[in-house]
Amino acid sequence: MKMIMKEQANNLKMGAIYKHAQTDEPMRLVAIFPCQGVWMEGATGTDALGVTFEDVLYASLDEVQDFLEDLEVFKNNTLQKDI
Repeated sequence: MKMIMKEQANNLKMGAIYKHAQTDEPMRLVAIFPCQGVWMEGATGTDALGVTFEDVLYASLDEVQDFLEDLEVFKNNTLQKDI
């Protein structure tokens, strides 16, 4: 059995991929508000939200890879391209 450890992230870096503790989804850190929290967004850019520092966890390599793959699919969606 594989144990999954959820570790609160420290020394946050803008643009890095972290995991939201409440939704368990990987998200990109886009803004830090001192003494308040952070602003994170998902791969589609539509599910951005404010998050407390306690809810920012380190993402695993697999979660980061999944986020980047979802981001690539969203950016290359042929349904959104002009003809």
